[in-house]
This record gives sequence, C-alpha cells and structure tokens, in this order.
Amino acid sequence: MNIYISGISGTGMGPLALMAHQAGENVTGSDRAEGAISPELKEAEIEYFVGEQDGSFIAETHAKTPIDWFVYTSALPKDHPELKFAEENGIKATKRDELIAYLVKKLGLKMIAVAGTHGKTTTTSMMTHILMEANLDPTVMIGGYLPLLHASHRVGHGDTIVLESCEYCDSFLNFFPTLAVVLNVEADHLDYFKDLADVQKSFHLFAELA
Repeated sequence: MNIYISGISGTGMGPLALMAHQAGENVTGSDRAEGAISPELKEAEIEYFVGEQDGSFIAETHAKTPIDWFVYTSALPKDHPELKFAEENGIKATKRDELIAYLVKKLGLKMIAVAGTHGKTTTTSMMTHILMEANLDPTVMIGGYLPLLHASHRVGHGDTIVLESCEYCDSFLNFFPTLAVVLNVEADHLDYFKDLADVQKSFHLFAELA
C-alpha cells in the first residue's frame, strides 16, 4: 500500500511512518521543516519533501505511484492544499489513529492503550520502563519526551505496543486494545463533548473495545 503522511517529521507522525515502513508499506510524505525524527526517516530511506506544502509534491508523488492513503494530524486545516488534493482525487484521507489501528492489526501486536483525563504520559512512560526492563522490545508512542528513549517514541520488534490514547474527538475509539487502561475521567475537552456524561460514555465504549 502507498501511504502519504503529511507532517511526517513531527513527533506524532514520524514514528507512525517508521512503523508503517517496518510493516512493509511504501511510505512517502512531507513537512514544513525537518524534525528530531528526520535522521531516522533518512536512515530508513523514506522519501519525503521539506518545504512549503502547496500540493505540488503530493501531486508529483501521486503521478509517479498512485497514493492509496493520505494520513494527517488534527492540526491540519481543512483547506490545506495536500488534504484538498487527496479529497479531490478520491484518495482515502484519515487521521493518524486509523493508521495505527491498521498497522497494529497487520503486525499482530498486543496493544496496551493508556487513556484518562490526566496522567497518560506518566503512566505510558512507566509502562515503557517495565516493558524495556522485561526485554520485550516494545513499540512505544508517548505524548512527551522520555529520557530512557531519548525520544517520545520507539519502534521495536517485539509483539507489544504501548501508546498514549486520547479521548479528544473520540480518537481512541479507533483502537482495539488488548489492555485498555483508564486512569480517570473528568469533564474535559468540552469543545467536543457536551458534558461529563458524554465523556463517560466515550470511556465506556473505549473500555468495551478491549
């Protein structure tokens, strides 16, 4: 499958690109600037463009090898040239969580998904320390820098992935975790949820996915 990732050198999208590459997918993408993960992308020989994302690179890439899946972050505006190109050319366009779910299933990974209003980064980091100490060689996606990894991510070769899972926009409902961790539930992200009861409903649905 040919996957194009917008914002590929970012801390959230870069690890996903490496994970997709490890799963045997053909990965390309673009970003406005190089990021901390850029050396790893280059070492993996993943082709990507750095500069003004005006739609020209995705068009050029699609002309050479038709893109099957366009992946973007929540921060990408709806009128972004690359997103518009994908939509106008019938390319599947989704946020990152759907690609994570696809790759976890393809690689047959056991998923530990850590959710909650507070403490996700800390708890995911603690679990990462445990899995590393147990020599399980995990894949890790955290929402913050972890000194142990010298990064916020790790692409391992073991059968376990531990990741921080956010409830905002119900993004964690794309996952099918082996273990769903719910730390706490409070009224948060009320620009998306109606009230606390609405937040609780989403967490119930998340827990039932495990």
